[in-house]
Parts: sequence; C-alpha cells; structure tokens
Amino acid sequence: MRAPDASDGISGGVSDAIAEETRPPSRRYVDYILFLLFLVSVFNVCDRTIVSVLVEDIKRDLALDDRQMGVVLGLSFSLTYLFAGIPVAYFADRYSRRWTVSIALLVWSGMTALSGLAQGFGQIVAARMGVGVGEAGGSPASQSLVIDYVEPNRRARAMAYVSIGSIVGLGLGVLYGGWASEWLGWRWTLVSIGVPGIAVAILFAATVREPPRRPADTPGPDAFTGQSLFRTLLALSRMPAFVALTLGATFANVVSMGRNMWEPTFLRRVYEIGAAEAGLVYLVITAVPGILGTFACGALTDRLAARDRRWYGWFPALTCFLMVPLSLGFYFAPIDARIAGVPVGFVFAFAASTIAPGWSPSVMATAQGIVPPSARAVTAATWAMVSSFVGMGIAPSLVGDLNVRLEGVYGDEAVRYSLAIVGVVPWLATACFLVLARRLGPGSASAAKAS
Repeated sequence: MRAPDASDGISGGVSDAIAEETRPPSRRYVDYILFLLFLVSVFNVCDRTIVSVLVEDIKRDLALDDRQMGVVLGLSFSLTYLFAGIPVAYFADRYSRRWTVSIALLVWSGMTALSGLAQGFGQIVAARMGVGVGEAGGSPASQSLVIDYVEPNRRARAMAYVSIGSIVGLGLGVLYGGWASEWLGWRWTLVSIGVPGIAVAILFAATVREPPRRPADTPGPDAFTGQSLFRTLLALSRMPAFVALTLGATFANVVSMGRNMWEPTFLRRVYEIGAAEAGLVYLVITAVPGILGTFACGALTDRLAARDRRWYGWFPALTCFLMVPLSLGFYFAPIDARIAGVPVGFVFAFAASTIAPGWSPSVMATAQGIVPPSARAVTAATWAMVSSFVGMGIAPSLVGDLNVRLEGVYGDEAVRYSLAIVGVVPWLATACFLVLARRLGPGSASAAKAS
C-alpha cells in the first residue's frame, strides 16, 4: 500500500472543505440561525418603537409638540430607511448577507444609544435617521438567509418565527421603555437598550455561515443575474404579483405602524395611565396575542397553501379585512365598559393584535419565492422600503398632524379620532391581496419544491 504523501493531505483537506461547504446544514444549526435572526428582529423593532412609549417624556424635556414627535417617530426614520434599504440589499444579493446583517445591527443599536444624548429636535431627528440607515439592512438580508436555509414547505412558518421577533421587540420596547423611563429617565433608557444589540451583532458575525443561494421556486430563466440595480427594480415593477404584494403590504403597514407608534400614547391620554402601566397593558393586549397570531397564521398559511398557493393572497386579504372593525372597536369602546373586569376596548385590541400580523409571513414567503436568488434581498428591500416609508414615515406623522388639528375640538382624546381615520386603510390592502391571489394562480406551494 502506498504511503500517503503531502499532496494527499492537501487534496483531502480541500475535498473535506468542499464537502463541508456543499453539505446541507443540520436541522439544529438551521434552528440556531433562525434564533439569531429572531433576535435581530427583536432589536430591529424594539429600537424602532421604544420611542413610542417615551413620547410624553421627550416632548416635555425637549419642548416639542405632537407634529414634531410625529417626525421623530416616523419621517426621520423612514426617509433614511427608504433610501438606504435598496442599495444595501443590492450589496447583500451580491456579497455577504452575514456581514450585511451584522453591520446593520451594529449601526442601528449604536445610533439608538446615541439618541439618548440628544439635546434638541435636530439632534434626535439626526440620531433616528441613523437608526433608519442601520435597520434598512437588517430585514432584507435576513429574509434572504431564511430562504436559503429553509425548505419551501416550511418557509412561511420560518418567516413567522422570525416575524415573532418583531412582536417581541414591540412588547419589549413598550414594556421596558415604560418601566425604565420611570426609573432611569428616557435618555438612559435608550442607551441601555442599544448596548445589547451591539453584542448580538458581534455574535452573529462570529457564528453565522453564508449559505449557498437556492434557485427560485418558479422555474424559468434568471432575468436578474448581472443586472444593474436600476434594471433589477425595473424588472420587479413589471411583475404584477410583486406590484400587488407591495401595495398590499404598504396599506397594511399604515395601520400597523401608525397604531404601534401612537397607541401607547392613546392609552396614556384616554385611559389616563402612566408610562409603566401603559407599557404593561400594551404588552398584554398587543405583543402577547401578536406572537400567538404570527406563528398560528404562518403555520395555517403553509397548510392552506399546500393545497392552493392562492391562500398566500387570500389569507392576508381576510386578516386585513377583519382588522378594521376590531381596531375601531378598540378606539371607540367606552372606557368604563367591561367584560369580566377587563375594558371592552382591550378585548377588541387583543383580537385585532391576534390577526394583525397575518399578512406578514405570507408576503415575505411569497416575495422571496417568486424571484431568483440574485434578486431576493433587493426584492425584500423594495416591498419593505415602500411599505415602511408609508407605514413608518407617513402614518405616524399623519397621526401626529391630525392630533394637532383635532386637539382644539377633542383635547387629549384627539388621538382616538386620528387613529380611527388611519385605521380604515387595511381595506385597501384587502383588495391588493385579492389581486395577488389571482396573479399567483392555482397550484400548491409544495409543488414548487419539486419543480
């Protein structure tokens, strides 16, 4: 038998490395990746929404009005989120998604901490713009990683699991923000929530491997490979299913972001409770049912779409339709009306929050499945940036402006009517998602795996 020489060791090492690179990741490692992406989602939304429960404290300390706070809550963040998101996603589609997510998380966590040092309107707006730049890179690259780590028939559930992080982040933001603001003040509250995100960014960079990119679920030539950013966006704009999906997500996000940014203030003003209590109440009536609803909706959508993929449009259409009456019930229920000692408005809010995330897993899974791997992050960024600009930028600013306009008539209860005006927009999302279902056509999601 020939003794092994040095070349055997080299070739063997190369073969082992290639085998390791091409070997499918273990289920345990995939679950670990999903957990890290879950944490990224937690900090993404927590750092974004924690300011919502600090509105009264920031207004008082910096001498701002509701219109200016609307800019702080929405427009300052969403403008940079919009313009940075697509270029960052274009980078993620061609280079490392691992580094894209890590650096993005590092930036937005650091800027959240710096927000606590703001001494005036201009400084806090600038800091929130920095948060927007960082957060623009988180979600698109994360969604692209999910697609390449998870099989098609499990994607809506995987997306739902990652999306639950946003609900947890919302709950953590309002609960911790309300409690910490009473003990630490709003400045140290922002600093203390930014630091842990920096640690997660380092962990993500150190332990996540960049996976091979899977082909598209829909067979056909890849019209996106080698294309410039402009041509990629042009190709997306010519896909009717993608246009319907983006418009639906945009209208759905109006109520999601408008309510998330102003409902804690609604509780403080209309129900006359403090910041800590408002944070706890909002956690119970929004975050808890939102977590349950997100996972249940993702699993149910996968099950239904296994029979007919049009459920990826039908299901979000149904949830958006039901959101309107449930939200209006929350805003207009008499505060002294109770069921088993619980305010009726809170019951409506609990129900609304259970179905509110129902559109998100379907949209994320569908958007990633209808395009080839060379355009997945840009696809996620495009629909997310458009919907987020309207939802996070225009909606909170619109509510703030309406508050100022209606304050002379309704006083502190102006926020009730402002939220109600914005609350009917999901019916437009329903129409768009029905168009999406029609464009997807009959067929099963599981068939995509075999194609």
